[in-house]
Amino acid sequence: MDCSTTTAATTTIDFTTLSSADDRRLRRMISNRESARRSRMRKQRHLEDLRSRVGRLRLENIAVAERIAAISGRCVLVRRENEQLKSESATLCRRLSEIRQLLFLRQLDCLSSPPAFPSAASSRFGSSNEQILASLRA
Repeated sequence: MDCSTTTAATTTIDFTTLSSADDRRLRRMISNRESARRSRMRKQRHLEDLRSRVGRLRLENIAVAERIAAISGRCVLVRRENEQLKSESATLCRRLSEIRQLLFLRQLDCLSSPPAFPSAASSRFGSSNEQILASLRA
């Protein structure tokens, strides 16, 4: 009988152990399912955050593209104006040089001999100087 009580006790211990193991397995399965559910929820929130971020970045890209277009348009206008001012500057520099040359020639003419007649003075300057005078009057 000793053997049978031992066997019965062992069998009872085995059922208790088996039940405890099943219990642990069941708790682990429930815990794993809960953990998987939380992981899916985190993944879903992350995906929603990424989609929201994509939307904001697209809007920001559109705004940046519009600013670039506006600045590029202004840049074209400034370059045109700059070219026009350079051209005007070159023209004014040429005219200033011509005026200085004319003044220098007049000073030389006044120093060398005072003109008796205005027509004689204009003939001393030559045809190129007459052209300069005509352009200055215009």
